[in-house]
Amino acid sequence: MTMTVTHAVPDGSLPQSSMQEEISMAYVHMVASAAGLTLLDWKTDYGAIDITLKSLVDYGCPGGYQPQFDLQLKCTIQDNSNSAGDHFSWSVNERTHRILTNPNRAVPATFGVMVIPREPGLWLSHNKDGLLARSHLYFLRGKDFPPFPEGQQSLSLALPKSNLLSASAMLNLMKEASERYL
Repeated sequence: MTMTVTHAVPDGSLPQSSMQEEISMAYVHMVASAAGLTLLDWKTDYGAIDITLKSLVDYGCPGGYQPQFDLQLKCTIQDNSNSAGDHFSWSVNERTHRILTNPNRAVPATFGVMVIPREPGLWLSHNKDGLLARSHLYFLRGKDFPPFPEGQQSLSLALPKSNLLSASAMLNLMKEASERYL
């Protein structure tokens, strides 16, 4: 499929880092809406939480009524050096690792990285068939992070490309969240 730049962003617009943050949040909102989930937005992500996703469903088990999970989001430009093979690599610092992997968390944590084209005019395409977002959001559950190596400043995570944050993946994460007390 040929990608065509749909628009140019004028000078003086939002910085690209802010645009990336906004489009990653919008992606999660759209997919969560399609999955029948509600979202809780946080004013800051100091606690390594950008969004909490919540279900209104009763899964019929202890802790299964209105389960939720936290999502820490990152967004990056497509770069073949970190996306080769069957996984996408992303580095996290010790603090973020500690927060997302804490076994005493009240709500399970998930880490997601959205990968987009370099040019903002390629991020979306809108035609008679609908809106196409040229992006992929890969995720890794906090419980699946490898241990943080002692004495290191960061840890490179391998987010499997099979872990695309789709509506069905969100529903599976929610079902897991509902079963965490079993």
